[in-house]
Amino acid sequence: MADSSPLHLYNIAAGRAFLPALAATLLDEAQRTALFGAAALADYEILLPTRRAARDLAGLLVHQGAAQGRPALLLPHIRTLGDLDDDAPMVATAQDGLADIAPAIEPMARHYHLLTLIRFWAEKSGQMAQGGLNPVKLSALAFDLERFLDQAQNEALDWDKLPDLVPDELAENWQHTLEFLKIITGFWPQMLDEMGHMDPTARRNALLALQRARWQENPPDHPVIAAGSTGSIRATADLLSLVARLPRGAVILPGLDTNVGDTEWRVIADTVSHPQAALAHLLTHMGAARADVSDWPGAVADMASRAPLLGLALAPAQMTAQWAAAIDKATPPRLDDFHLLEAPEPRAEAGAIAVLMRHVLQEKHKTAALVTRDRNLARRVAAELKRWDIHVDDSAGQPLANRPMANFLRRILACRLDGFAPVSLLAVLKHPLAHIGASRGVHMSLTRHLEKRLLRGARIGGGLAGLRAALAGLAKTEPQDADTAALLQRLETAFAPLMALQEPADLATHIAALLAVAAALMADGDISQDMALARLQDGEEGRALAQVLQSLRDQSALAGPLALDDWPPLFDMWLYRQPVRAQTPVNPRLMILGPLEARLMQADVMILGGLNEGSWPPLPETGPWLSRPMRAALGMSQPERQIGQAAHDFVQAAAAGEVYVTRSQKLDGTPAVAARWLRRLETVCGKLPRQKGDMYLAWWQKLDEKPATAAAHSPAPCPPVAARPNRLSVTQIETLLHNPYEIYAKKILNLREWEAVDAPPSAADRGSLLHDLFERFIAEKGHLKADAAARFMAMAADMQKTRPGGDALLVFWRARLEAIAAWLARHEAARSTQVTDSHVEISGDMQIDLPDGPFHITAKADRIDVLADGRFEIIDYKTGQAPSMSKVKNHERPQLTLEAAILARGGFAKGDIVLHGAAAQASYWQMSGRMPPAKLTHIAIDAVLRDGVVDMVSRLITAYRDAKRPYYAHIRTGRDGGAYDHLARRAEWQKNVDGGSSDGSSDGSGGAAGDGA
Repeated sequence: MADSSPLHLYNIAAGRAFLPALAATLLDEAQRTALFGAAALADYEILLPTRRAARDLAGLLVHQGAAQGRPALLLPHIRTLGDLDDDAPMVATAQDGLADIAPAIEPMARHYHLLTLIRFWAEKSGQMAQGGLNPVKLSALAFDLERFLDQAQNEALDWDKLPDLVPDELAENWQHTLEFLKIITGFWPQMLDEMGHMDPTARRNALLALQRARWQENPPDHPVIAAGSTGSIRATADLLSLVARLPRGAVILPGLDTNVGDTEWRVIADTVSHPQAALAHLLTHMGAARADVSDWPGAVADMASRAPLLGLALAPAQMTAQWAAAIDKATPPRLDDFHLLEAPEPRAEAGAIAVLMRHVLQEKHKTAALVTRDRNLARRVAAELKRWDIHVDDSAGQPLANRPMANFLRRILACRLDGFAPVSLLAVLKHPLAHIGASRGVHMSLTRHLEKRLLRGARIGGGLAGLRAALAGLAKTEPQDADTAALLQRLETAFAPLMALQEPADLATHIAALLAVAAALMADGDISQDMALARLQDGEEGRALAQVLQSLRDQSALAGPLALDDWPPLFDMWLYRQPVRAQTPVNPRLMILGPLEARLMQADVMILGGLNEGSWPPLPETGPWLSRPMRAALGMSQPERQIGQAAHDFVQAAAAGEVYVTRSQKLDGTPAVAARWLRRLETVCGKLPRQKGDMYLAWWQKLDEKPATAAAHSPAPCPPVAARPNRLSVTQIETLLHNPYEIYAKKILNLREWEAVDAPPSAADRGSLLHDLFERFIAEKGHLKADAAARFMAMAADMQKTRPGGDALLVFWRARLEAIAAWLARHEAARSTQVTDSHVEISGDMQIDLPDGPFHITAKADRIDVLADGRFEIIDYKTGQAPSMSKVKNHERPQLTLEAAILARGGFAKGDIVLHGAAAQASYWQMSGRMPPAKLTHIAIDAVLRDGVVDMVSRLITAYRDAKRPYYAHIRTGRDGGAYDHLARRAEWQKNVDGGSSDGSSDGSGGAAGDGA
């Protein structure tokens, strides 16, 4: 058919609902006949850009037909331009040439074949030898190359021009790039021919070309309509050009601006980032002018709509001088039902959008659609809507990696890769699919017990073996924990297949080991491992997961052996690239769409989300392969073309009736730049309406707003005397003086603070390590040896293996420990003649007889030395600050003076050893490892000091034997926070304390503590 054939081009203007307008005309027999001649609707063939559009057009035809009293309707043949070979009759017979078109290569196969070629190139060029490329980077490079190849095939590039792109005088790296690109220009096509396959994009182009040739030779006698495409793909543009010239064909353009002048149109055609640029290029490619385009019946441009204003605001830069003349200041621009919602951050943006969509459901039959390029925003909105048990149709679905079954497999690999770190291990154990041979309730009870015993606080190194060793260490001082030991054993058995992979293995072996572990973890008393594996393939998610795993198995030989560290990120990479749609009932009146799908669809309320530079519009990136001049010389489009396509989709959606445009002012804590279209609109129109957007944002903020409550007061619990403790340690006596509420929570409520999971080593961990080191060092008489310092460090290296945070402590505290070891060796040598014996971690008990019964004070002294004169020295190790002498003498820090009182009464004993006598002095050994490594504080002990502290404690305990005496929180202000401050709600009443008006603070400090002082 000659190119001079008449063109049948139509336009559905921006602001008109595209698919409803198309459906209305198709159902109007008179209009159909006027356009295409007599033909039954079922004989029509309609080509649309997306499957979603095809499905929705069919639904609209049925719905509008029923509204017209036509409950039974034979639909036209509706298909998408990218799926021409899905079924006949479009391309059907061998003589038409379909048999000559090879099948498309499977995506996973293409990836690993390309990866093999890239690996060969890297080895030949020396990149692998330099350590610059590992399998993960090679796979990412293959994905980049696939995208570049698809883009080149979409634009029908001529690779013959490639060798001439890089003159000799350019940098050597461009020469390397050209050598690399020979992978897809030479080796890859040859490999495809040998395999008898085609690239998916090339095959689609071949099918489009075949269909074009078939129709060109034998024009169809039935109507053919191609609607909604902008012809961004070269093969699609060629087919549209042919369809527009068919005797009974028609091409319907989406949102062509027929009102701009010819001068501006010529500028638009040269501005690839303009919304109309793609349509201008399509018309040029078709050999058509705007005058050849007619309005589709019922879809004439409405000058009273918002579309002309959007066209004016998005005019090319050369034409912006017309803004001042074009805007009639006396007539405000048409911005009714156009609202801006600016949120402080993405979570607030998603929450406000969810509230808006929920509000739409209040009106019967009203619909809403969120249109966004930001997949994170789409997922956030879908999650927020579940607050009201609303499931929304997200056209893009979710990455398979985020679905429960795939996530379980990812967690297993991460746990193995992290060496069973606490967070990774708990992510596996607490996953809903995990049972490990027990019912879910029993399993979770064991998991929580394991978490409490071994996983809270600083990390225990050594993986599962380290956890078993730590559990065995606890058994020396605590009852045997058979249940936790059994759980660790079952974990070790379950993970055995992965632990056995010590060398690089192929994909099939990795997958088999992973599935074996998953089956063992999922099995319980009622579900066998075989049944567990079958569960992994249930539903849409299971089928998608099974397909990915099978594809990986099929490419095992191509992928080659993978190291243990490379397999998990590669697995993640594939799972994130596989979308899956949850098969759950959704609300039919709410949708989440991508801009391409929204081009032809229009809800009653259109929400355009994520309108920030870099998101919508995307950043113009040339890619890693060719520079801008090279792309131009090769005939490849410039990156700004993506901005033009994004701008066209923005105008199509923004020209609808009721529109909300939303953005976040900050992304990841960094200020974000509003989309250029919003800034242009505000330049032309002034400030966009924000009242409704602010209203929905405020509504969302109020959803989680706590009701107003009266100001909190310092707690003052008064438990009965019978519940109050009759035994406290010397450190707890000190706590009772300063923060009685902590004693109430710990000793009466029996509450214990849980440390964070996998917490970094804290000051308490350092102190615990130092105390344990000194206990063992002194008990084994290491301080009396000639090589005391070396023995001390050897013990430290040995102890760090099984204690929480030991590895990190030794790494970061080694220099200080070495300084302490050297000081300790010198100090102990100097005082060896003054000390006859040393007792470490020795327990003591002292009874105080009170009018209503005895009270016991207990202690565990870090060290008590027997001096040459028969007296004793009590030593306390400190890694932090030692108390001042005045606080010790005023009985504010009574630990060592109470230990001296216990010693004087013969209260310290260990086995057959009983210590009884006067303490000459008490000493704080403050060991920081800095300069100087240690600082000593000596306190002379006499009878007056000992008797005074016992008298203080007697009066203190007597005061708390009064049922009316409350346990105040922090009766001495200004001290550091405690473990139970959140329970006492200290942050809510601390201001009153600081201001001197806290209830009970003066009573507490002037009562019990004052009595003792």
